[in-house]
Amino acid sequence: MTVTVTKMPGGITQLFNTETGRVTYKCKSESGYMLIEAFGGIVKFNQKGAMATVTGHLTSLDSCNIIKEGDSNYKEALNTIIYAQKQFAQTKAEMYQKEILELEKKLSCL
Repeated sequence: MTVTVTKMPGGITQLFNTETGRVTYKCKSESGYMLIEAFGGIVKFNQKGAMATVTGHLTSLDSCNIIKEGDSNYKEALNTIIYAQKQFAQTKAEMYQKEILELEKKLSCL
């Protein structure tokens, strides 16, 4: 069994089981939001360790809620997702920029 682990914005980790096709999203922070198409809305992870799992057409939630478009909290949740993705992208960009600078330094020493 192979599980691919991917860090996502907002303190969410994606676990993908290549054998079963099962995708599990697990919250690493105290709470988080993620737009997950399989659930038809924004999944609100209510606590650390909360999980949303997708296997084929089956979906399950553990300590999560779904916020649908039109819900009074949808706009706030979407803003939170946008902010988390911007922060995530900035952190990744800084990490890669640092790596590029280190490689360029190494190259200049050759």
